[in-house]
Amino acid sequence: MCANIEDAGDLGYRNPIALPLATLVELWSAAEFRSRLSNDALDGLGGTDGRVLWELGFRGRVRPGVLARVMGIGAPSISKAIVRLTDRGFIEVVPDPVDARASLVGLTGEGRVVARELYRVGDDLIARLTADWSDADARRAAQLLTRLAAAARGMVEREPE
Repeated sequence: MCANIEDAGDLGYRNPIALPLATLVELWSAAEFRSRLSNDALDGLGGTDGRVLWELGFRGRVRPGVLARVMGIGAPSISKAIVRLTDRGFIEVVPDPVDARASLVGLTGEGRVVARELYRVGDDLIARLTADWSDADARRAAQLLTRLAAAARGMVEREPE
């Protein structure tokens, strides 16, 4: 992890948005950052398990392979997380109604409570990080980030040329 954004300034980015965005992505993706957030939300919930709950809250029921792909982890890791979270009563595995040979994983009622708590922790984090921002700055940042996210989603969802 870069000690600070100034230390990474010689990477050669030409776009002024690229370095701060890359820094945020790197920080947000760091295992210790995710683990700290999830442990704040629920004592003893590890980073991978917290991310599984976050993803299922965001996406709804999905196949385990899809979950592993979007999280960038292997099938054995996602299988272990599914077992841990099922044992804790946070997720359930159900048959896929489209393909009887496959299964879907999704949140239980208790899992939705935990996912909401993870989102609350994220909201609180953003509130702390932007505490000295004006309301106008916060609204403008939200507008710009929403546009950036929509453009990125469009790029990912577009069929390869």
